[in-house]
Amino acid sequence: MPSKRNSIVNSARESSGSAGAVEEAPEPRVRSPRPGPAPRPSRGASVIPPPRKAEVHRLVTAPRPPPTREQVAARAYELWLQSGCLAGRDAENWLQAERELQAGH
Repeated sequence: MPSKRNSIVNSARESSGSAGAVEEAPEPRVRSPRPGPAPRPSRGASVIPPPRKAEVHRLVTAPRPPPTREQVAARAYELWLQSGCLAGRDAENWLQAERELQAGH
């Protein structure tokens, strides 16, 4: 397929009617673009930064499941016995047992 430049030159030859050669202007040189920066290496799993000092000594603890009803009832009964079997403190003993078990005592 002829380029646009060639078709212009050919039409100029035909329109001039002369059999002589038409001088073509030299094509301007196209400067190649500068090479870009080198591609960076992949930062996959092999490039994991080492942990900071604070992260090394931190203990990871799993969340504690909430105490069961039976555990709370057993601890509330122990608290009731320790208090001298006083009547009317059921709710207080129960709440204290829940707090202690949730805190991990």
